[in-house]
Amino acid sequence: MEKETVKQKKNYLKEKGSLIIYSKLFWLFLAGSVVGVIMEGTFCLFTKGQWESHVISVCLPFNALYGAGAVLFYVGAVKLRKKNIWIRVLYMTVAATVLELLCGLLLKYGLGMRAWNYENSFLNYKGIICLGFSIAWGIAAFGFCKLYSHINSLLNKLRGGYWNCACAVLSIVMAIDISLAGISIVRWSERHYGISASTQFEQEVDMEAPDEWMESRFAEWRFLG
Repeated sequence: MEKETVKQKKNYLKEKGSLIIYSKLFWLFLAGSVVGVIMEGTFCLFTKGQWESHVISVCLPFNALYGAGAVLFYVGAVKLRKKNIWIRVLYMTVAATVLELLCGLLLKYGLGMRAWNYENSFLNYKGIICLGFSIAWGIAAFGFCKLYSHINSLLNKLRGGYWNCACAVLSIVMAIDISLAGISIVRWSERHYGISASTQFEQEVDMEAPDEWMESRFAEWRFLG
């Protein structure tokens, strides 16, 4: 009876440690946003012979798309932790591919831009997603599943005291940076398509983030047509 109680307690603590809470998602988002930029830059260095910084920010070196992918991976790993690993990998691969598709469609039809192009890749859709990169997402998902227990243990340690304070402060900083990046990108697109600034704030944005600076910061982004 005592052994059964101890086992139940361990199972309870294990389930509690796997809860999806904001601080865990934030640290994953932050880590994924930075690590993704480093990995893609390294990939470009070996395949193209030059470093490419695929950031989506105006101040900090991060890409929110990779951060969102890391969060999707974690949610899938938690929700499907009792499922076969291949089911988890399939979910994560599909979720990441759909995320990439939605972001690509938003850029194309919302802003008349693209940030990546797979038109020359095998089995691509509108140059936004392709089989090769979906497989890459799948490989990343498999690695995440294998490391899930270690990742979750680390995230459980990043709680309380100074960690909560750091989480709150960095959340505000990243939210401001992402918001400024979004506003700057929208104005960049509007200027390109002949839409003048209609408010004092938009004029300030145009002065602080002119076309030349945006082209340097978002080097791989292109306008359609």
